[in-house]
Amino acid sequence: MKKSLKNTAASLLVLSMAVSGGTAAFALEGQPAPAPGQVAITAAPSDASSLQKINKDFIKLLASGKLAQSIAYLNNNLSKVDRWTASMMVLRLENAQNAALKKLSLRFDEKMQKSIGNAWKKAGFVGAPLDDLWSKGGSGTYTTLLKQVKDEATRKLLSDTRDQGYVLDTEEGWFSLVPNYPMYEKWKSHVSSDIKSYIDIMSLETRIPVWRDNSVVISWADLLQRNLDQEKFLLSYKGSNRYKQVKAHYDSSRLGVFYGDNNTMLFDYDTNGIQPDALEAYKKAIAAGDTKTSPLLMKLSNFLKVVERNDGKLTDEVSQWRKKQVPTG
Repeated sequence: MKKSLKNTAASLLVLSMAVSGGTAAFALEGQPAPAPGQVAITAAPSDASSLQKINKDFIKLLASGKLAQSIAYLNNNLSKVDRWTASMMVLRLENAQNAALKKLSLRFDEKMQKSIGNAWKKAGFVGAPLDDLWSKGGSGTYTTLLKQVKDEATRKLLSDTRDQGYVLDTEEGWFSLVPNYPMYEKWKSHVSSDIKSYIDIMSLETRIPVWRDNSVVISWADLLQRNLDQEKFLLSYKGSNRYKQVKAHYDSSRLGVFYGDNNTMLFDYDTNGIQPDALEAYKKAIAAGDTKTSPLLMKLSNFLKVVERNDGKLTDEVSQWRKKQVPTG
């Protein structure tokens, strides 16, 4: 019914790294599409050869697998290029991070999982919400966590993942990696409007995931708002290079809005009644929003009419409506 953040990250489109310059570089996958009404490439700096050199040198760094150096290079050079090139460079980094995930994740074997788990427990992170861990640990808990690690192998792995732009994610006691999207926030002023919105969406998913252990771990109101923000992106940036990625999150969140999850079902397992908090949140959103411009709100409004016609219960009519209007498969 859901697609977790780590699974979504693993399925993102991966850039085939080819070292090239000039026109060919702009044709590589990873080049963001312009937002509606925007030209394909904004005005280039007066020294076009300098722009091409920055772009070409960055591609070489990524192709060599030097993610930490690539991140430092972005920090030092992104302000020197136009928005289009800056957007392309940021997305190429994301593609490279996703491409490197599988190999890097192999280092998280059972022994390493146990070592990190012990440090995680000593740091007081067990049971803590992920957004709290961000405030306690800086870049994805690394600062605090490393203070609890003694063996060099674990310290090296955690330092490597931190420097290469990843954060730790944990579910059911197992640690994995996702790109550090909050790190991308410092680049938002240099990129196009669609990629800026994409960074906002992915950063929020990283800091405060929707799903954890087969449960929706944010409020129904926040879940719906997140789904509406994703819908806004899809409606505004239909040609965006990251349309498919946002669509995957949108589809997952929408299932949450209409179904919940195994441990937080929209309709109570015992009474078959709709969760009161969800009903209240949905009604407020519909009243405050515009069903004419939001297909999601229109569908939700129609859904609540069916639910209320059935006294707020999950009847056969409600089930059939959901099955037809919001299929799970």
